[in-house]
Amino acid sequence: MSWSVRKPKQSFEVGNIVNIGFVSGLEVVKKVPTPGDWKPDFYVLWNSTKNVFYAFQPHNGGLVRCYDLAEALKAF
Repeated sequence: MSWSVRKPKQSFEVGNIVNIGFVSGLEVVKKVPTPGDWKPDFYVLWNSTKNVFYAFQPHNGGLVRCYDLAEALKAF
């Protein structure tokens, strides 16, 4: 039996629109590296229709709603 790595269905490049769970239409604003803590990098996302920022860390932190961009940048 051979194992293969599944490719992600969405691309988290800056400027792309992604969906996370039931929250759709999120624009990737910034990728924030987290060197040295062995956790995945996290992403700052923005819902333009509601003007709401989110921070998203795959597999660890999940999706966190933030008050503004500054809070989202410090979420993880």
